[in-house]
Amino acid sequence: MVRLLCILFLLFAFAAAPARSQDSKPLTNQDIIGLVRSNMADGTILTVIRSGQTAFNTSASELIRLRQAGVSDAIISAMVETTAYRAPTPAGRATPALHGALNPEEVILSDAGQQEPMRYLTPQMRMAARAMGFGGFAQYAVLGGTRATLRLRSRQPEFLLAVPSNAQAESYFTLANFAVRNNGTREVLVGGGYMSYSSGIHRDRVVATTSARLPDQSRAPPGYTIYRIAVANPLAAGEYALVLYNSQVRVAGFFANGLDSYFDFGVD
Repeated sequence: MVRLLCILFLLFAFAAAPARSQDSKPLTNQDIIGLVRSNMADGTILTVIRSGQTAFNTSASELIRLRQAGVSDAIISAMVETTAYRAPTPAGRATPALHGALNPEEVILSDAGQQEPMRYLTPQMRMAARAMGFGGFAQYAVLGGTRATLRLRSRQPEFLLAVPSNAQAESYFTLANFAVRNNGTREVLVGGGYMSYSSGIHRDRVVATTSARLPDQSRAPPGYTIYRIAVANPLAAGEYALVLYNSQVRVAGFFANGLDSYFDFGVD
């Protein structure tokens, strides 16, 4: 009975943390170690993590220290995912972790240890005849400007996105390398062929990636599964976009424009 009262007290204290004064301290790695050493159940600790402010250090050395201290994989995964939803402020400090479901219209970029939500563009479509108008045509997705506003610090970024649960992750997105044109645009071939037509971003412009389902799906919106996307090899300098094929998704309230979303960025 005494243990139950202690658990209820901890849950109440952490749940009330956002409403307390600004002097309230967020949950830290050492707090988690203390809860584990007190034999608190994993489910209770996960609830505490998701109900209050956090300031976890998820560097490689700290993850090793947590594991050596007896923290379970489930709790460590929850700590990492909570940190992944912390966006940098203009001053470079992290804001409190975002809570609630991940917006399916949003991609979270992890770049050199910092996380931030990306903004998407909807491209213009350009048609071009081949062989002086005979034998086929091509369709291009065109983005304005020769450089994306978002410039990466690392050549090995990762992305968090919500994929419809009835779709395979690899069929829902493509990371594409865009060609810069003299007319002040960036574009990529998305359809066309000689005497035939094929759709989809041309394989020469597709960047190899890997995808993994997150262990913690507590922030997945209904009907979606959250995946972490990573590049298979370091990116070369150039212009890129993570393309979500959300024009095929029929979900009221999301993707109202009915067009695919292009989350563009550049590597210098």
